[in-house]
Amino acid sequence: MTAVERLRTYGGMVFCAEQHLLRLRETLRLLKIENGPSTGQLERLIEECLKLNTELVRQVDVGMTIWVTAGSSKFDPTWAVHLNAIDHEAVADRQMHGQPIVITNVVQPPMESWPRQAKVRNRLHYYLADLEAKQVDPDATGMLLDLDGSVTESSVANVAIVREGRLVVPPEKKVLKGVTIGLLRQWANVQGISCLESPLMPDDLHAADEILLAGTDTGVWFASNCTQGGDLRQRGAVCRMMQEKLLRSANRPNSGV
Repeated sequence: MTAVERLRTYGGMVFCAEQHLLRLRETLRLLKIENGPSTGQLERLIEECLKLNTELVRQVDVGMTIWVTAGSSKFDPTWAVHLNAIDHEAVADRQMHGQPIVITNVVQPPMESWPRQAKVRNRLHYYLADLEAKQVDPDATGMLLDLDGSVTESSVANVAIVREGRLVVPPEKKVLKGVTIGLLRQWANVQGISCLESPLMPDDLHAADEILLAGTDTGVWFASNCTQGGDLRQRGAVCRMMQEKLLRSANRPNSGV
């Protein structure tokens, strides 16, 4: 039973560290993990991890994982910060050419089991969705359903659609609160694009002008196809704009820890 948080660097600096650490604190609260690390302790561990890997981080941007166990009646929680590789070739390809998505038959665990706002190591539902998706297309990610048949998220991405000039996202309480999708919502408001929370049914995705995907490692990309044998989708204007804003934001000196 482990809380987890995923971050990444841009230009050697951890991006949106404050938002990620806030999300981790919320996960610890929801999972009732007490005596875990303070935000200050984690900030120091992040800095130490980057320092110990200075030469690597100067050469290539990396992912970073933080995990915190629940502990037991005899032992306090255990935690760690470690780096992980990013497949930059795959990231670049997805940002430019998109990634197929498959709307699977796998249903999210109900919120009565555990809160979806908690980011945890239990990924069986994501694994089964991706397994189903890769039987259709080996490059696809599988979208999970909610109990009402609406589309929620995948193992690597929050999802949003562009429809009639508006950005539409699933209700926030029904999906993991993604840091990157949160940035997209902020940028949409700045650009005068209204953002609406509404359940996304499969037909909504099929009829959308754009299907946007957002996640830590890849940033902002898009669904190139959401129906087997359907027409390929190209990168749209909103996706392109959001990618440019993410790049500018990541390159600001104060964007990291």
